[in-house]
Amino acid sequence: MAAADSPPLPVGHAAATAAVLVVHGEAGALADALKELAARVARVVVVDNNEAPSAGLAELAGLAGVELLHHGNRGGLAGAYNRALRHLREAASPAAPAPRQIVFVDQDSDPAVLGAFLADPEVNALLARDDVAAVAPAYRDRATGLRARYIELGRWRLQHLPREFEGLRRVAFVVNSMSAWRVQALARLGDFDEQLAIDHVDTEHGLRARRQGLSVWVHGSHVFAHSIGQRRRYRLFGRELQATGHGPARRRLIGRNTVLLLRRWGLREPAFARLCLLRLAYEAVGIVLAEDWRLRKLGALLAGAGQGLVGRSRR
Repeated sequence: MAAADSPPLPVGHAAATAAVLVVHGEAGALADALKELAARVARVVVVDNNEAPSAGLAELAGLAGVELLHHGNRGGLAGAYNRALRHLREAASPAAPAPRQIVFVDQDSDPAVLGAFLADPEVNALLARDDVAAVAPAYRDRATGLRARYIELGRWRLQHLPREFEGLRRVAFVVNSMSAWRVQALARLGDFDEQLAIDHVDTEHGLRARRQGLSVWVHGSHVFAHSIGQRRRYRLFGRELQATGHGPARRRLIGRNTVLLLRRWGLREPAFARLCLLRLAYEAVGIVLAEDWRLRKLGALLAGAGQGLVGRSRR
């Protein structure tokens, strides 16, 4: 019999859910997050995406009773996702069937909301629908305290939702961290794009879902803490905005991937093409108004955009 203070075993949709947590850099204080995930879903797969195995991560995984893979940062974050998904497919058996949902978790996200999120009847109803790709809670940035602004996207129309909202909203994209994806939908969409590596991996999967007639949802009543870069708040024309704080190398990748997606999708999705141009402008304005190393970062963003313009687009 379980001890009185043991966490409840997963039930309902949670019992058919696996979590994939990708670790890059120092493992840090992951013990609590691993225990939380192990208590909330049926399986947890940790992908160590460092070139050399992370010191202490095997011990943490063993204590939490979760599975550990070493991937070595081949294909970036996208490669780690693909490795975990292959592992879950190959390890399936009649005694341990493949999960019906995958929750992707970033090491900089707080998974405490996951139990309530997966137990929500509205979330369960969406995950049971064949026309749904993913459902996610909203995220609030740890550094700035601001919630993300999600986007409604039509072929010609682009609209940013308010930062604060309750209930379900259909959106164009979600950040992969803490999002629950139906396994059948992931199979239809194919592997995550390892050419992109990190930035816009989730954006492109949202676009693929849209092309396949699958919807993506955010539930604004469930919110988790998350970190993207080293964000800084600033104001422009009376509006509260946030700069990502990424260094030059990451700014180069953002510029390249934004233009790559503009080339791939812009003719089919004119509103998305406008969004790509807005993203580049937003990055540039944030650098100028709120960050240091301005010239280096602006140069890297411009160089990356040029690389995306002339580089090969695989899809």
